[in-house]
Amino acid sequence: MKRTALAILATLALAGTAQAQNYLIENPDNKAYLGLRLGLDISSTAGADGDTFGNGPGLTVGAIYNIPLWKNLFFEPGLYFFYDTFDNDITTWDPVNEFSYEYDGSIRNCGFRIPLNFGYRFDFTDDLSIALFTGPVLNTNLTAKAHCDALTDYTYSVMENGFKRFDMQWDFGVSMNYGHNYYVSISGAIGMTKVFNPSNDDISFRRNTCNIAIGYNF
Repeated sequence: MKRTALAILATLALAGTAQAQNYLIENPDNKAYLGLRLGLDISSTAGADGDTFGNGPGLTVGAIYNIPLWKNLFFEPGLYFFYDTFDNDITTWDPVNEFSYEYDGSIRNCGFRIPLNFGYRFDFTDDLSIALFTGPVLNTNLTAKAHCDALTDYTYSVMENGFKRFDMQWDFGVSMNYGHNYYVSISGAIGMTKVFNPSNDDISFRRNTCNIAIGYNF
């Protein structure tokens, strides 16, 4: 009798463990949902020679649509508006005194960002899940202007001077959902194509981005 009871308990325990493992990677309640996202960007330049350009802050705001594909595998396209900046050290020449001056400036770039991420989610409990994701990102650049606060007349568009209308990155990151609705993530996107490529190739660069985001899922 005791052996029978122990066998039943062991079977139930194994069944419960298997069910928990299946739930972790194959949640039967998966369904598509819309999410809003707000993120802080830190953009850096890759491939540029010298110290002409540097890191700059930015932000993203937009929405994603999470689509279940197989088990906990998902496809998550999105559409964001972004505003990124790049530090830009500006050197001017004074022909009268024959002396060069250096000023702190920036390139300010805004446009639309389209991430096309694939990911896999691990559901640890009903309220907590963690996902890994990766995929291409297309940036459509609307404006890019060079600024220098010390020179009031130093503001001009660089879209006609080598700043590209489109550039591509590859994104990868980790996210956490709590209670299904609340979202936080950290991700990095590596520049795959040049975003700035003027005639002077020494100052051309690709865009690398680190992003910390919060969001709400519906």
